[in-house]
Amino acid sequence: MKPACASTSVGASLRAGVARPGHAAPAGAARSRAAGFTLVELLVVLTIIGLAGVAVVMTAPTDDPLLRQGERFAAHLALARDEAILGTRMIEVTATAQGYGFTRQHFGDWQALQQKPFGNVLWEDGIAPVLPRDSDPLTFHFDPTGASLPQSITLGDARRTVEVSADAAGKVAIHASAR
Repeated sequence: MKPACASTSVGASLRAGVARPGHAAPAGAARSRAAGFTLVELLVVLTIIGLAGVAVVMTAPTDDPLLRQGERFAAHLALARDEAILGTRMIEVTATAQGYGFTRQHFGDWQALQQKPFGNVLWEDGIAPVLPRDSDPLTFHFDPTGASLPQSITLGDARRTVEVSADAAGKVAIHASAR
């Protein structure tokens, strides 16, 4: 019979991963545990950081006044379409050389919408719409189903143009191009 203290010390040394003279080491003790990351792990982390950086740069707001004005006008057209659907009344957006405004059909008459966000909006400095015959207003009509007569307007500055359009289904799109 073995003394109790001998088996306890062998068990403790095996759990600690230390071999006593004359005894075999545990299976995982021969392999050293290196602290750190593998090359694959580092490459995965760097790829994720790179993709996150690209996403931030791509979604950063632009400082281009023409594109900003085109996006703003497109957003207002989409808002007018949504208001036509929710209010079950026809909405008209009229663009002139100075800016654009909103009207709503009410019992056969047209009423100007002045409450936010439908007040009159002026074009930013240096941006001008290309209108037919340079003086006629251009109108976008949205019926209570959200449908529209296909229409587009081109906004321009000295360098390039942006076209904002609404198709027959009422979908609003923006297309930028160089002059």
